[in-house]
Amino acid sequence: MPGFSSTYSPLFLSLFLIISALISFLFYRKSLLPNSKKYILIAIKTLAIFLLFALFIEPALSSLVKKDNEELNLVLIDNSRSNLLGDKSDEIKKIISDNNILNKDYKVFTFSNSISPLNSPDSINQYGFETDLASSLKIIKSNFPDQMFNSVTIISDGIFNTGSNPLYEAKTFQAPFITLSIGDTVPQKDIVTSSVLYNDKGFTNISTKIKAYINIHGFSSAGLNVNLLREGVVVSSKTINTNSGRQSYKAEFDITESNPGKIKYRIETENKEGELTYKNNYSDFFITFNDNKITILVVTGGPSYDNALITSILKRINNYNVTIRTAKSPTDFYEGTIDYKSFAELSAVFLLNYPTNQSSSNIINDVAGNVKTFNVPVIFFAGKNSDYQKLHILDEIIPFNIERPNSGESLFSLQTVASEDNPLGKTGEINSTAQIFRNVSGVQPKSGSITLATDKYSGEPIMMTRTSGNYKSTAFLGYGLWGWRLNSSSDAEKTLEKFLMETVNLTLQKDKRTKFKVYPAKDFFDYSEQVKIIAEVFDENYAPTRNAKVTGKILRKDGSKAADLMFSVEENKYAAYSSPLTNGDYTIDAEAELNGVFYTRDNSRFFVDSLNTEYLITKTNSSTLRELAENTGGTYILKENSGKLSSIISETKNSRIRESDLHMTNRFNLWENKYMLGLIILLFSVEWVMRKRNNIP
Repeated sequence: MPGFSSTYSPLFLSLFLIISALISFLFYRKSLLPNSKKYILIAIKTLAIFLLFALFIEPALSSLVKKDNEELNLVLIDNSRSNLLGDKSDEIKKIISDNNILNKDYKVFTFSNSISPLNSPDSINQYGFETDLASSLKIIKSNFPDQMFNSVTIISDGIFNTGSNPLYEAKTFQAPFITLSIGDTVPQKDIVTSSVLYNDKGFTNISTKIKAYINIHGFSSAGLNVNLLREGVVVSSKTINTNSGRQSYKAEFDITESNPGKIKYRIETENKEGELTYKNNYSDFFITFNDNKITILVVTGGPSYDNALITSILKRINNYNVTIRTAKSPTDFYEGTIDYKSFAELSAVFLLNYPTNQSSSNIINDVAGNVKTFNVPVIFFAGKNSDYQKLHILDEIIPFNIERPNSGESLFSLQTVASEDNPLGKTGEINSTAQIFRNVSGVQPKSGSITLATDKYSGEPIMMTRTSGNYKSTAFLGYGLWGWRLNSSSDAEKTLEKFLMETVNLTLQKDKRTKFKVYPAKDFFDYSEQVKIIAEVFDENYAPTRNAKVTGKILRKDGSKAADLMFSVEENKYAAYSSPLTNGDYTIDAEAELNGVFYTRDNSRFFVDSLNTEYLITKTNSSTLRELAENTGGTYILKENSGKLSSIISETKNSRIRESDLHMTNRFNLWENKYMLGLIILLFSVEWVMRKRNNIP
């Protein structure tokens, strides 16, 4: 298949084009042709001569250029903090010394979260707080865009804990990768808080669950204490029983905050004598708690038993601010018109047996339009008279499709779907409620929807939730909830209240709408890295704006100023940078001006510490290193064979030289460029025909 590629630099290509155009112009300058035909002939001849230059001059020129562009042997040495564990630092220095890597035949860099040239073994500092090989390779490639590489050697423990898969960037080098593993291939005696699962945003006065995952290596059966610290103070402790045949454990905590704010927590395991390091026994994180005042607009299709019961329960929940609109006619409501200006402040819109076949399509369109504009979550509870045809106005938001919307009324029993992430499945209360009604079948959850409850006997979905882009929605396709009162053995209204609260909570957006947000690019920065702060400004209609002036400062815990912040527009947001800060707790205080007038302010916080990312995995990841070597035609070397590194690189070089010689011989075979030759012949033929037709000799 034809293709075009060139080893020429843009300078040579430009030179060829200029020479070709000059020759063509001189050839036709005295012809008596009209200008239009003259320019066409000049263009055809220019292109033909240009391609002729490119085809015949390239091999010789490439050979000359190649003499000045000798292929390099690149060596990248991991200098991340994980190499401080065990004897890895000494291993690296010995490898450098034994293989004479710092001589002129090699281009040597250290890499972790950044790269730098290496001039002596003593300059390996092991300060890198994370390891990103993919970005390091990309930087090398951009710094040496025309450089050919004979080989690329990676000396590392293979623990690349950030960035993308390095294999893609490795293949752009078109060179074999020689990977040499260092460190231990079996876990050392250690206790590691490997990960913590939590929601980074929550609501006040509502319990938030925290799950800590602990890995234990090399310790026999014993109890291990795990603590939850809030702002440095232990607020809860758990003891997990360990045994020698098991490595992974989980500890769960529940926390509740009464006041809004951004709170710092730490999961910390007790230190045991003999551990490889204590730096991986803890994990820090922030959770931002928002005010739990929830504003809900309830739109009902008209008076009914369900509507009266549900709205009365919603109104008595303390932290709910509920506005109700009960349909009186297609366009009117008993309580007055819907205030669409309030949608910007709504936490959710609750459609209760709405729309019906009597509902105005104009009002439904207005509701749908404002829901989309302000990204308001939607809760839909079906009723006997629900009109699913009109509900399709909200089709891109609601979480289901229905094949048979009027399939006849029938009784059914609810069955919640057992799932750790399903709040309705935590207890069996709803499963024991009285039967209720449904009049739809053929329910199909949309892509991305999660089924929360089903018809106990048919298994058909009855309740679903979905997050799609900016939209969140939950739908319940049963009705007749007043029938739960028929079960005398339970408190029906209490069960329904809990059911409604869980439904609202899982549907809500966690962020409250605001006109200005300032926050750190991440909650925890290493003491050695630059700090990035991001800000977003929204106008009166809550649309993002880039016309503001944003300023701010970083304050230490004692209130003293650590840095000034000057924000500039960056990818439709505002960003400011600070030089590295010392370890500690910091607050961001920022404000925005719009049209030269103070607009609003916001604050946030972050923490600076010596990050322990590099200590979470202590076992060499030989599989990643092996994959890099195998997929690039290179060699994987065990650390016990590290003394052979220089000879393996030398063998690779000799092999590449032989391949290069063969490649150069082939380049002179012009039949490999048959498509190029064909195009040149065609262009000269077209020129010849046009010249003959216009009587040009």
